[in-house]
Amino acid sequence: MAERTLDSLREGIRRLDLELVARVAERVDLARQVGELKRRQGFSTVDYAQERTVIERARAVAEERGLEPAVAEDLFARIIRASVIAQEEDSLRVAELGVGKSAVIVGGGGRMGRWLGRFLSAQGYTTGALDPAAGSEEDAWARRAFASAELVLCCAPPATIAELYTDWSHRPPTGVVVDVASIKTPLIAPIRALQRVGCRVASIHPMFGPATVLLRDADVVICDTGDAGAASVVAALFQPTSAHLVYLPLEDHDRIMADLLSLAHATAIAFSLALPATEHPVRSTTFQVLESVAAAVVRESPDVYFEIQARNPHSTAALERLRGALDRIVAAVAAPDAKEFRALFEEGIRRTQTGR
Repeated sequence: MAERTLDSLREGIRRLDLELVARVAERVDLARQVGELKRRQGFSTVDYAQERTVIERARAVAEERGLEPAVAEDLFARIIRASVIAQEEDSLRVAELGVGKSAVIVGGGGRMGRWLGRFLSAQGYTTGALDPAAGSEEDAWARRAFASAELVLCCAPPATIAELYTDWSHRPPTGVVVDVASIKTPLIAPIRALQRVGCRVASIHPMFGPATVLLRDADVVICDTGDAGAASVVAALFQPTSAHLVYLPLEDHDRIMADLLSLAHATAIAFSLALPATEHPVRSTTFQVLESVAAAVVRESPDVYFEIQARNPHSTAALERLRGALDRIVAAVAAPDAKEFRALFEEGIRRTQTGR
């Protein structure tokens, strides 16, 4: 009797699970329809006020039903994310920016190159990777299309892109050339050389990795190369999405990235190297967060991350600040009281406040 009751309860759960999935799919479909109306009326895909209303409503209903409100919030946050992803996919498809156009992705056999290929294909571009790692057939197509492609995206390391630009300056492609490099200093002179022979050149830096699905709250840096037309072409690629476009002078890019990349990466790498050789049986929440970040960084390409550290002329200053900060912590801990340590916290609060 008890076994049958357990089976019947599990059957009830199974039916509810199927119903939940069906209802979520129905809700995402309705969200697509909402997205279509927003596009017709010229509204933004993202409506933070409405999302907050949905979350608060879900929390209130959960509390009424005796369910932990945080469970409802997590559930609906994921549903909202799925809905916005669906709306962005539709926006890219409807925009049709690339219909009838081709895009060659130099170094497109890598993870970021593949991401860009999918991103452009969703907008109607015919794409191909100029990269032996992509396969001989695709690489051959890209080599044939290179000279006349409307868009040439460069996903190779900065030093390689610099060499390519120097070579292309003798016979530049007709389309807009754009790099997605994390470091711009090695590219400044080659960009100018390409421009002198009439090539249209843009430079961007997507501030996210190839695992990204939703561009909501993601920054895309568009560097000012002096070619407003080329910049508008690449900016238009992201207009149908919820990405945040940030415009920077080309010469300022690396100074800012020394903090956003060099400092951040070095901190994560240092934490991973400072971990004990044997694993502890318990973990604090802070430890888990830092370990997760460090693990993600050290699993990326060491060659790419070396270039970010070594080729950015501003990295050294950022690393010296990191070294100095650690020295200050050691000195504060060795002090006779907590005065200096409290001062570190107060300074940390000021520096981590938005708009500092």
